[in-house]
Amino acid sequence: MIMQKSPIQLFKNCTILCIDKKNTIAEAMAISEGKILAVGTLSDVQAKLRGDAPIKVDMKGACIVPGFIDAHMHPGMYIYFKTQLDVSGVRGYAVLNRILQAEDKKRKEGEWILGVDLMEDLFEDPAERHFPTRWDLDKACPARPVVVIRHDGHICSTNSPALAAMGIDRAKAVQFKTGTGEIRVDAAGEPTGIFTEGATNFPLANVPMPNMDRLKDAGGNFSRDLAAFGITTVGGIFQLGAEGIAGEAGAVEMALMELLIKDNVIDQDIVFYMVTGKPKQLKRVERTLQRLSGDSGRFVLGGIKLYSDGSFGARTAAMNEPYSDSLSGECGFMVKDHDTLYALVKETNELGYQVITHAIGDKANRLVVDVYKEVLAEHNKPHRYRIEHASTLTTDTMADAARLGIIIASQPAFINSEFTWLERRLGPDRVKQTYPFKSIIDAGIVLAGASDAPVESANVLKALQACVTRHGLVKGECIGVMDAIRVFTWNAAYALNQEKSKGSIEPGKIADFIVLDKNPAKVPSDAVEKIKLLATYQRGKKIYP
Repeated sequence: MIMQKSPIQLFKNCTILCIDKKNTIAEAMAISEGKILAVGTLSDVQAKLRGDAPIKVDMKGACIVPGFIDAHMHPGMYIYFKTQLDVSGVRGYAVLNRILQAEDKKRKEGEWILGVDLMEDLFEDPAERHFPTRWDLDKACPARPVVVIRHDGHICSTNSPALAAMGIDRAKAVQFKTGTGEIRVDAAGEPTGIFTEGATNFPLANVPMPNMDRLKDAGGNFSRDLAAFGITTVGGIFQLGAEGIAGEAGAVEMALMELLIKDNVIDQDIVFYMVTGKPKQLKRVERTLQRLSGDSGRFVLGGIKLYSDGSFGARTAAMNEPYSDSLSGECGFMVKDHDTLYALVKETNELGYQVITHAIGDKANRLVVDVYKEVLAEHNKPHRYRIEHASTLTTDTMADAARLGIIIASQPAFINSEFTWLERRLGPDRVKQTYPFKSIIDAGIVLAGASDAPVESANVLKALQACVTRHGLVKGECIGVMDAIRVFTWNAAYALNQEKSKGSIEPGKIADFIVLDKNPAKVPSDAVEKIKLLATYQRGKKIYP
């Protein structure tokens, strides 16, 4: 059977920001079979079609840019959270109590409640800006197990019924030992209900999973969300080990993604990064993805995701000096020591996979760069090492990262959530070294854009706005809108090892692009996020609207 080729489409009457090496601005583009055939002036593109009769698409003066690429998000968690209780809009304990009480009335007896995306640092009353303890949650739900997880996912709280259901009493809380988290206790040794980092696995493992129908619906909503934001490819973090979402939720992440891929629920391409302490497991994952993706190359394995520390919000990011707003001198902590990180990086490197490592505090970033430097010195097999977040960077750490070719995958949207309290937490000196986008680019480091969704919104236009204005937070680190677009296109493609096929609009590349109602380079700096996204094309197919 002879397959009929798809017709050529000719997009004209538009401004095309190609984001190639020359920052080419074109006026027409031809695509077919999911690939870009030609880009340039209308006459040049028509000449290259050699007599073919394309379908002409009048863009009516719109602006075309490459499809946005989010180099780091958590698809499984994003989908799972869509099935849970959203408390992101809560701005005080009275509202939190009302929401939990209302949910309590809807649930069957014994069913757990999981509230997601709490941002206590944004509570209206400064006296209430503390993460809830068991006793706070008991006021709302004294009889039903409740878990509330913070916006960044690095800390959660449980009420007394949840602690009892898990069998965690005073003795067990004090005896608890892990290198990746803590069960917090008060001065008398009584568990407060708060769990940090790897310890969050315990309560999260007890929250029952939704059925597959609900998860599949949430998966479709996830893909539609991304398409509405102009995202055509993601670097997806998925669970294999005992970190991140634990228990049933963590165990079914890959099974869920396999189902969604088989049923064509996901429109975006995904590069998978697996959270595991056993790098050899990557071989099995790679075989699975090859079977699912076939020759399309839509779902591929990137490598391993490691953690080195926690977050600013939970005060668990590893800092050289105490947090400025900590009364107890907290400095955060490493969730993996030097030797553990070194062994994992070395083994993954020898297997031929990329390593990406979460590091937020200045101490953690320094240690991760040192580990990368040691492995690179001993093994001549570089695989584009990345630091995820790289939130606070000292000058020496940044210089070494540049020299070693380390990629930084940062989340500009963090600024949207943290600008009101970040200086209070870090102090006036350290905040100048935090999310230093301009300094990173000036140092010659590839800065890749990401959201860490569902930790932050995956809305790329809002992230571009954060790059350009930073809400006034350390204005010297603002970057121009064209640099910001490159961060979420070519740079992000490079971070995923896909810059040869994505990230810019050039002949031969995949036809991933978005249509905007205005040219971002022509709007005021404070109006970037107000640009309207008119359409998203993924591999030449319109997936939004």
